[in-house]
Amino acid sequence: MSAQSDGPYGPLIRMPELTPDALRGAVARIAPSRLQALTQHLFDATTHAQQTQSLAPLRAFVHSWAVFVAIERHPARAERLPRMRLRVQRDLVRLTPVPL
Repeated sequence: MSAQSDGPYGPLIRMPELTPDALRGAVARIAPSRLQALTQHLFDATTHAQQTQSLAPLRAFVHSWAVFVAIERHPARAERLPRMRLRVQRDLVRLTPVPL
């Protein structure tokens, strides 16, 4: 994570603990429209973890939603992210060698 500030406004919330409950609470505050997706992802991860007898799906869930919260708690950065992704994609296409 970058230590860059969002100017005088700072993040909307502090970074929560990396637990499903704490991440759910953070998502409820900064992006309530995403709660259903979080809940479904947690259900799927729990089911997959039980089927495979592995914690990897739950770790992936926590990582995925921690990244989401880390980005979305800084609205200015979150707004720029789609434009930056598009720029990277365009640059990759432009730099991709053409087969001979």
